[in-house]
Parts: sequence; C-alpha cells; structure tokens
Amino acid sequence: MNKECSSQVEPHLQAGEQLIAACECELAPGVPDRPVWLRRPPHESDLERRIKSRLPGAVQRFLQPSPPKPDSRIERTMEGAEQAVDNSLSRVAHGEGLHGGWESQAGEFLVRHYAAAHLPAPRLAVAFTDRRVLVLADRAKLWQLKQAYEPQWEAPRAAVAGIRANPKGIVQRGRFELVFADGSWIALVASVPTHATPFAAQAGI
Repeated sequence: MNKECSSQVEPHLQAGEQLIAACECELAPGVPDRPVWLRRPPHESDLERRIKSRLPGAVQRFLQPSPPKPDSRIERTMEGAEQAVDNSLSRVAHGEGLHGGWESQAGEFLVRHYAAAHLPAPRLAVAFTDRRVLVLADRAKLWQLKQAYEPQWEAPRAAVAGIRANPKGIVQRGRFELVFADGSWIALVASVPTHATPFAAQAGI
C-alpha cells in the first residue's frame, strides 16, 4: 500500500476503522466532461473579495460583474450537442470511461465529483476500509506544496463490487475501474501506473 497516500487517508478514518487499500488517481481519458446542467458561475475567492473591499466605491462598481444572461433553450441544446460529440470522440480515442449512464451509481459518483467544487479536483485518493469506500479530493491551494485531501464521497462496502485493473496502451497504463453494485463503473488512472494492479488486488472484495 502506498504510504504517502495512506497517510492522507488515515486522518479521515473512524475510530477503530482499518485501512485496507488506497491509491492516488485521476479521472481516466474517456470519462464524460462536466455536463451543461451542472455548471456553476465563476466563484470569487476570499482574497479577491478582500482586495476589492479596499478599492474605491467607483472602482468596485466597475469591477462588479453583470448578472449572467440565462442561456436560451436553443443555446443549451446546442452546447449539450457539442459536448455529446466531444464525449463520443473521446470514447473512440480512449475507450469508454463511464459505464451505466448518469442515473447509475457510477454516474452519481461522477456528478458528486463535478458538483463538489467550481473546479473539480485534479487528483483523488480512493480508499477501501473494513467498513467503507472513501474518495478524498485534493483541495491544495496553488501555494501549497503538498496535497491537501478532503472527503468528497463515501459509501458502504456493499455499494462497491470491487476494483478491476484494466491497463490500456501507454497513456492509461495505470487504468482501473471502480465497479459498483449495480454493474456500472467509472474508469480512473493511478498517479503511479504500477500501483493500479496491486491496489485492485488489495481491495478485492
């Protein structure tokens, strides 16, 4: 088990809970992009708000963004169609990244990932314990040199059928699939490709 990843997960364990396997990873190529209906308006950081609060009133008013113009139904339809084409091309190039659709357990997992923050975490830590399956998201700020993992998703062990190592070519040598109890799955890629197969073996259910 990767010690650095384990050290990030252990603070989030419950009393008496035992960590079985953990792996740092990211979404695999071929996983659908954030859908149009999940997009958020830009989020202003605390630093930006503090800086603006010290500016003269006229400057603050000038910098105040205009209310977003609601997209028309036609615009949303066209954007959704363009995204569907992009996702289809990605599947052709890299293989299927999400099996089961947005209404499946895997789809709900991906919705949680995209809805958790304005900018989805670039790196995740997937962990199996004797009680749960946890996914932590790296929320490190730009000035932080180390990962800063925070809980993003969890489920009882029974909700996850297991991990299936499935390397594909050079880009996805560390690919594995998180398989859910309903048969759906989402593809992830281990940050260190050689960690994928041992992780799948350790997490075996």
